[in-house]
Amino acid sequence: MSRWRDWITMLLEFEAAQDIDDVGAGAATAAAIDFRLLGLVRKAFPQLTIQTSRLDQSGGDHVLLIVNDELAFRFPRAGMHDLRLEIEVLRQLRHRSSLQLPTYDYVDCDGRFGGYRFIEGVALTTERFGALGVARQTKVLADAAQFLIALHDLPQAEVAWSGDWPRTWSAAQFVDRFLAQRLPMLVEHAPQLASPLRAFYTDYRLDYPQHLVIVHGDLVGEHLMIDGAGSSLVGIIDFGDVALGDPAQDLLGFWNYGQDAVTRIVARYDPYGNDPGLLRRSHNHFIRYRIDCLFEALSLGIGPSMSKNIAAVGALLTTSNHYNQRTFRRR
Repeated sequence: MSRWRDWITMLLEFEAAQDIDDVGAGAATAAAIDFRLLGLVRKAFPQLTIQTSRLDQSGGDHVLLIVNDELAFRFPRAGMHDLRLEIEVLRQLRHRSSLQLPTYDYVDCDGRFGGYRFIEGVALTTERFGALGVARQTKVLADAAQFLIALHDLPQAEVAWSGDWPRTWSAAQFVDRFLAQRLPMLVEHAPQLASPLRAFYTDYRLDYPQHLVIVHGDLVGEHLMIDGAGSSLVGIIDFGDVALGDPAQDLLGFWNYGQDAVTRIVARYDPYGNDPGLLRRSHNHFIRYRIDCLFEALSLGIGPSMSKNIAAVGALLTTSNHYNQRTFRRR
């Protein structure tokens, strides 16, 4: 229910939640939020002809209103990153990357929400990546590496932003939250993980990058778009978490495709090994991400595949110290 309260808080900030009294996680509340967000869009952009709209709540830090099945209007959740920073980073990045990126053609006069046209393509799921074949996989990973180089090399000074830059959480911050808020529940449901979890987070606390760069912050498969034929990476979406952070964080999602995929993209991204801890840190970020996913699943209730998920995390914890940049094979 807390997520729904967050949306109500967001609407109150937009002065659009006067008639939404029930914050239960039901269809009626979703319909009311859809109606209110649509009203905000109509008011801000009266010239826009709206035929259809639907709510997409899959994002953790924002809600999307899909208009005419071609426009995505992003409404950041209360307290999240400023949309104006995202827009400015995208503006500069568009000159550096050949991939399609969100172009906000519709922006509220106060910069509170905005809309962009869909990027044609499909999400790079693990199944789609596995079906590409080695040559196409290599091309997709090379394109991803070039995008990361363009993003991480973007100087802050070139971004027209006078506010404070948000920062991703450090490893130490994730550790403190885990020990204080998440370890008890995980140990209750998976006592066999107690010792490996404590050992992992003890090591993870020491992870710190040589320098901070502008990161995407949520570069996972659902935000990597490939063309329908699966021949190339065509675009990147959802820059709502853009911030200063560890460059290794933007590599964590590629571990979903396997160790070989990550070593190949790292070899292209950092061919001279200037960041010797990059591979190890990215793997640790990935393990932390999977542990967080397990915690969130447990918070929603035990499901039929929970024992499988617990076993998968246990297997990851046994490999947490196996990846060292100095020993991976260059490709």
